[in-house]
Amino acid sequence: MANFIGRLVSASVLLLPVLGTVHGDPLPHKAHQETSSCTEKPRMQNFDSVGAWFDDVAKLKCTSVSRKPNASIAIVGGGVSGLTTALMLDSIGLHNWEIIEASDRVGGRFRTKFVGGTQEFAEMGPMRLPYAVTYKSDNSTHEYAEHRLTFQLAETLNEMNGNESKWKVEFIPWIQHHPNELIAWGTGRHPDGRIPTRADILANSSLARPPAMVSAEYNETKHRMNEILKNETMLKAIQADVWRTHKLVMSQGYDDWSEQCMMREAFHASENVTDAIWTASDYDVFWDEMVHNSNLALDGTKDSLGETEWKCIDGGFNRLTDAFIPHVFDRLTLNRKVRKLESIESKDGQTRTRLSWYPSIKNRTFESKEYDYTVMAVPFTMTRFMDLPSFSSVLSRAISEAGLRFKSACKVSLLFSERFWEKGERPIFGGYSIPESRPVGALYYPVYGLNESRPGLITHYRGGDWSDRYVSFSDEEHVQTVLDAIVSLHGEQARQLYTGDYERLCWLQDEHTATAWCRPDVEQHNLYIPAYHQTEHNTIFIGEHTAPTHAWISSAIYSAARGDGWEDG
Repeated sequence: MANFIGRLVSASVLLLPVLGTVHGDPLPHKAHQETSSCTEKPRMQNFDSVGAWFDDVAKLKCTSVSRKPNASIAIVGGGVSGLTTALMLDSIGLHNWEIIEASDRVGGRFRTKFVGGTQEFAEMGPMRLPYAVTYKSDNSTHEYAEHRLTFQLAETLNEMNGNESKWKVEFIPWIQHHPNELIAWGTGRHPDGRIPTRADILANSSLARPPAMVSAEYNETKHRMNEILKNETMLKAIQADVWRTHKLVMSQGYDDWSEQCMMREAFHASENVTDAIWTASDYDVFWDEMVHNSNLALDGTKDSLGETEWKCIDGGFNRLTDAFIPHVFDRLTLNRKVRKLESIESKDGQTRTRLSWYPSIKNRTFESKEYDYTVMAVPFTMTRFMDLPSFSSVLSRAISEAGLRFKSACKVSLLFSERFWEKGERPIFGGYSIPESRPVGALYYPVYGLNESRPGLITHYRGGDWSDRYVSFSDEEHVQTVLDAIVSLHGEQARQLYTGDYERLCWLQDEHTATAWCRPDVEQHNLYIPAYHQTEHNTIFIGEHTAPTHAWISSAIYSAARGDGWEDG
């Protein structure tokens, strides 16, 4: 079984054409050259784990080993990373795998919900993908290389499914902003008391929300932070090659400093200025905010360097993971929640894995099954509830409650009998408005079925600490809080046109994930990511939380490619 690496790693090679391009151009030739002798077995743990590890996958193509094609593989988790792992293994002739999913469906944190028996759907999970960005400085347009993984996965699934309409995945424009969005929080008002629109604020800066402070020290510190966080050259590098840029940022020491520490210790800003700048953001770690600034922050406003073009899936993101079903249904087990992972020794002295679960909530007698390998494709928020073998110190700490950090989010979608926001002198088509209510935050409008005289959903979306607190709300209280905020923007007509139908999800309450996304703390990128490249107890951990960007669909796909390039351990 020690020679099994050659076959498994071939799956990672399948993604090389995608990972090895920048804006459609091949990487420098040296990136594809063999860098070690074919007589020496490469090891994943020696790869460039915080950078372009896929360069090292080329080494594995020259590894001459015997293979065990019938090795049994457990894939724990039926989200994007688990499904992609299965697809890649199938593509290289490794068919003896089984997806074990705790819930009654595949898709993980994809959660498309049709509300009130209508064709109006709410995305309670992912809802958009950055596609390209156009910069003001030179009017140049750049595709997001990382997110091509997702678009190309959809193309592959469409081909595999013969473009059958039932399974077809099609992308449509996502409208991130609309000129007539209403911005109420902290902004000025027109002489007649009207709330300004996004276009109003762009035309008249006196209507904009003022900065937290106006001192020279604040301005200088903010400028110095922006030189790091909003450097156009760096943002373009992230868009072109997020993996090598991650390596660069790590090598420059930005994972060693929190943003607060940089302002206080390096820039010698006061506590007050440091806190004013930090609390205006949702980030502690430089890399995370750099990635945010490379997509969401490029919103076309006056101070923005450019504007991002976005895409979404027609009919909802569930369609992407549903498209896997024809290829995995015969090796998919639902409603089986793994409670225990053991490392065992077979009769021939080889390491194997044993997974155990309870048949039901009341029946606490374990049932078990053994596999040669286990791919753990669930977030650490779930593995923390499992009984696990003793892993290496760093990996154990990453998995632990005190280790890798995760964040939550809440969404509430309310169904209205008509789209009143698409009517009147200032119609709104897509984008989101911001009410005065800070707890409510953003109110998103649908981007599909525009101007068709149909019902519509307005979706409240809140992350950060707010979403943790919303867990304490009843459905009714949360819904009414959101409805009040909508009425504050659009008037009492909104209350009258509300159908009473809604969808609510706070991800901390989802028993199969208990998180929305991963948000590593300071030094966790440099320390933890190499540990994910180690195979221990014939088990490897994948999922978006193990990738450098750790909060996008492409991260899950990327991790699946890495997860297939493992070895005995």
